[in-house]
Amino acid sequence: IDPALATGREICERLAARGVLAKDTHGSTIRLAPPLVVDKDELDWAVDQLVAVLREVARERA
Repeated sequence: IDPALATGREICERLAARGVLAKDTHGSTIRLAPPLVVDKDELDWAVDQLVAVLREVARERA
């Protein structure tokens, strides 16, 4: 995550509000740990949530 955009913690908190659990590491890194058994639709949904959060934050900071 670009520190000028947001912190890893901020992104993780927004993801949690959307049902995606992630962990911030070293300020600007986020870790995703999907379950061992996950299907493509679930992964696509999680990536869609990440993209939505990043776009949301970018709009707010513009």
